[in-house]
Amino acid sequence: MPSSRSRAEAIRAAADRLSASPILIDGDADELLASIRSGSELSDITVTDRTTLIASGQKAAIVILAVDGDGRRSSFARAATMLRGMDALLAPDAVQIGVIQSGRSRMTPPRLLRLLASEILFQVTMAVPELVPLQLRRSIRQRVGLAALDAAGLRVIRFG
Repeated sequence: MPSSRSRAEAIRAAADRLSASPILIDGDADELLASIRSGSELSDITVTDRTTLIASGQKAAIVILAVDGDGRRSSFARAATMLRGMDALLAPDAVQIGVIQSGRSRMTPPRLLRLLASEILFQVTMAVPELVPLQLRRSIRQRVGLAALDAAGLRVIRFG
């Protein structure tokens, strides 16, 4: 079982490798977008928005989509529609992560937002196994974190 130090080193190594390619963060959940951007700045991961990516002419290797679950329509269908609208901005093998926020997650404490960043990074490393050695399953700590995110109304989904 890896120690917390080796786990932190693996996360830092993955973050360094992720910074080499453009990461697009977009969506309609403004508060969630702001917290994801601030968390990425704290982790020294460079993210971009749609206008900057269009201006640079690059394709995003990773897209993180923050969707506000309003309860009227399927959040999953709305996220899929948003992703289809971004096809021109994405690399063919882009990792697509959706974070769906329900109404009860409006007042999420900062500690849970760190768990959200950890879950997003876990999903990316599962989709791109050359970032870090492949984990076949979540640790107990990751499972508890995922349950806490679910209870807070945040769902992390990896598309295709």
